[in-house]
Amino acid sequence: MTDSDRLPASRIAEVYERWSPEVRRFLWALTREPELAEELLQATFSRLVEAGAGVREGAERAWLFRVAHNEVGQWRRRNGVQSRGLEKAARQAAMRSEPEPWQRLACREDAARVRRALAALPAEQRRVVEQRIDGNRTFAEIAQEEGVPLGTVLTRMRLALAKLQRFLSDS
Repeated sequence: MTDSDRLPASRIAEVYERWSPEVRRFLWALTREPELAEELLQATFSRLVEAGAGVREGAERAWLFRVAHNEVGQWRRRNGVQSRGLEKAARQAAMRSEPEPWQRLACREDAARVRRALAALPAEQRRVVEQRIDGNRTFAEIAQEEGVPLGTVLTRMRLALAKLQRFLSDS
């Protein structure tokens, strides 16, 4: 940046004196955090210094508000990425942590209930459920293996799921 591209310090001070109170209120209204609003105000005026003579005289107010709004948007994106990263890390840590004894017991009890419910199903329905869930097969593959129409396999699955739901909600 050459000297002719820079705004004189007196002009920057004049613009700051004139518009900083309004821009500060605008930023505070968007963030509701006085310290953050002040930080974003400084970033906005830093952009003015960087832009230099590229900001037309008389258009400073509009330029400052546009830049201030952009600074808030950048801050929100950065903050959103950081908070999502923290949430993801917390979920992963929770998944790695050892479950409490009561949680292990509850899981074993739930598994036993599901096994009892599956055992109570008619054999053809149980086979469809097991092949679909344990075997990770498509309904078309199950129909072909069982030698029955696809609609029959779908009906067996629907009936099995309804029976499982009733059994598990009753026990």
